[in-house]
Amino acid sequence: MKVLIDLTSLADNFSGIERFALSITKELITDQSRSDIEFILVFKNEVHKEFAAEQHNVKKIIVRGKNKLVFNQLQLPLKLAAIKANYYFFPAFPAPFFFFNRNAISAIHDVGCWDCPSKNRKYMTLYFKIMYRKAAFGHKNVVTVSQFSKNRISKILKKEPDEIAVIYDGLSDCFADFCYDKEQDMKAKGAYGLPEKYILCLSTLEPRKNMRLLVEAFSELTKEKKIDTNLVLAGRKGWLMDDLLSNLDKEIVDRIHFTGFVDDNLLPYVYRNAQVFVFPSVYEGFGVPPIEAMSMGIPVISSDAASLPEVLGNAAYYFENRNLKDLKKQIVTVMNLPKEKMELTKKAGVEQAQLFNWKNEALKLRDTLFR
Repeated sequence: MKVLIDLTSLADNFSGIERFALSITKELITDQSRSDIEFILVFKNEVHKEFAAEQHNVKKIIVRGKNKLVFNQLQLPLKLAAIKANYYFFPAFPAPFFFFNRNAISAIHDVGCWDCPSKNRKYMTLYFKIMYRKAAFGHKNVVTVSQFSKNRISKILKKEPDEIAVIYDGLSDCFADFCYDKEQDMKAKGAYGLPEKYILCLSTLEPRKNMRLLVEAFSELTKEKKIDTNLVLAGRKGWLMDDLLSNLDKEIVDRIHFTGFVDDNLLPYVYRNAQVFVFPSVYEGFGVPPIEAMSMGIPVISSDAASLPEVLGNAAYYFENRNLKDLKKQIVTVMNLPKEKMELTKKAGVEQAQLFNWKNEALKLRDTLFR
């Protein structure tokens, strides 16, 4: 059996969607219990460093291109059409519009283009609506990352539930295999200018993540002298975030720190040194960062939006989505937890995070779809 996996998205960006593609593929190709499967990995311009090692059951193909749209919708489907495989798996984004094969399996991580269209650029909202409809057409299988997203896909795209497989995200190796190193800890503090005490939020800085609500809550609580700490916003900058700190007093601005993209080797330490992790996102198909925070023993405050209660279970403190007053209340509550209650919260978070394992999810995907 030949299974082609499209990993071309790894050349353009690296968010939660690309991490899903990378991690699930690594587990699929390293599992030796199905010797009948040969994997064909397709990359854009060069083989990704995580797949540099040779494996007897893995073939690698490079497709060269520059313009992202032209590459994805013209060059890539032409190349794929010439490759014979039993299954074609697209773990980051749906199959190209002009790629037609009944054994194409596309990932749809969420349907935010319908559920919160104002949080995306208009042309991207339209683009994904078209691509998702095409991916779900007929009896092709679809992969998604939560039961919440499965239900939304089934309702919006009229997709039969038994044609939608839920494959959860997992913890990256840097968290699953974490072993404390003092030098790495100090390196992280220096590289990202981490203050001694801070509230942390990590995600792409874009409207859907609702950073403005967190900044406003932090500003008001600081002025009201209900908290005495800093705020660290980690992650690459998205769109419409240029004026995030506008109209804030200088004393508040001085307490807000941006790290930019954080290297995987240092990422656990950015979490580990935080007092609390806050995730104010208005919409998530899964929501990886709060699980990462939990794995490091950091208490998590999350909005109650979309898939987040499903993923975080009873291990997080929730506030009503978009509710500033409720967010402020939870921040004060968690930062003042009695020692015993704080330890129980941390323990519950670690246990919740351990439920999400890439190996288990890869085996589930393989046994469900590659038959």
